[in-house]
Amino acid sequence: MTGKMRKPKVTVKPVALKKWRPYAIYGLLLIAVAWLVGSRLGSLTHGYASDELSTFQASVSLHNIYLNPLNAPLFLLVHVLLYIRPHSLYMVRVAAALLGVLTIAIFYRLVDYWHGRRSALFGTVIFATSAWFLHTARLGTPNVLYFGLLGLIGCSVWFKHSRRSLPVVLLIILSAILLYVPGMIWFIIAGVIWQWKTIDRVFQKHLWMVTLGGFLLLGVLTPLGLAIRRTPSLAKVMIGLPQNGWPNPLSVFHRIVDVPVRFFLSGPFSPERWLGHLPILDALSAAMVFLGVYVYLKHLPLVRAQLLGVILVIGTVIIGLGGQTSITVLVPIVYILAAAGIGLLLDRWYTVFPRNPIAQAIGIGMASLAVLTSVWYGYQHYFVAWPNSPETKPIFDVTALPPSDTIKR
Repeated sequence: MTGKMRKPKVTVKPVALKKWRPYAIYGLLLIAVAWLVGSRLGSLTHGYASDELSTFQASVSLHNIYLNPLNAPLFLLVHVLLYIRPHSLYMVRVAAALLGVLTIAIFYRLVDYWHGRRSALFGTVIFATSAWFLHTARLGTPNVLYFGLLGLIGCSVWFKHSRRSLPVVLLIILSAILLYVPGMIWFIIAGVIWQWKTIDRVFQKHLWMVTLGGFLLLGVLTPLGLAIRRTPSLAKVMIGLPQNGWPNPLSVFHRIVDVPVRFFLSGPFSPERWLGHLPILDALSAAMVFLGVYVYLKHLPLVRAQLLGVILVIGTVIIGLGGQTSITVLVPIVYILAAAGIGLLLDRWYTVFPRNPIAQAIGIGMASLAVLTSVWYGYQHYFVAWPNSPETKPIFDVTALPPSDTIKR
């Protein structure tokens, strides 16, 4: 009798701890990211940039969004937030910050699924504290919408490995939403090709759900179709081409070559969203990316290795076309490679010391210290050096709104 009563205490407790620990880590990570993204969101710079003012003015009226619906997902979110705090430029940054936190949540779950919890934790920390993520998630411009590619990948993976109907609807809706972002159509087409067998299976087993998703897709895309009919040049912007004229082949080649240069050697000069010509990746992240590339090349037959490779190629070519597509679209993918590199280092360490807890603790400690250097660099870059840069201060000169810029239904 006593033995039977004690047995559940011995077996259930570890199971409960094992079940709740990842959720606790996930929750704490999200709280930390929310604090990081929201800290001094409206006061780090003395004013707002002209691009943020443009975002606000495009979001004030639903009629404005209807006339030019490109980047409408952000404009609609800002429009909704303006009902909470009307006539406030601060809401454009809040909208971007919300999308930034959602991006980190998806990044963690995806890397956890592909590479395990340790890689996900370390990889998410260096991504969330990277200067490029902070610049993007804390600036109220449509640039943050390019993080939506990560959501598309996450939904696709869920869709591929789940028999539920919810991923089907979410994937269709998200695909329709991302079609409003210039250049994203090519990633969606690649995703359809990648998921074609799964899509065929869903058509056979969940025809009613696909039909419902099809109607939702048409409904969401109707404003975009009407806008392209009124202004055909918007179609060029939608597919990633410059609105005026066609790209010069030599210029396209230079921009394509410039993409890896931006990551590893010299970043873009844009005081509004970057500091000087520093590369996008810090030293640790760059080293881990090279290791991550090695991991994926070694496992090239894996579908996800081919998927990430295709995304990097498509993204690089679209950026090379010289349209509105930002290099931000590739940043989460590059940090997935960095997370894979960290995972490789830890796996090798645990292989050498499979049963030595002291050696394992030393390995985790060394990895943590290395990650902390990356965290410190990102913090100093964004919160200290960038806002005090002489090139940055004149950019954020918008301190008040014209009286006419009020929210309109």
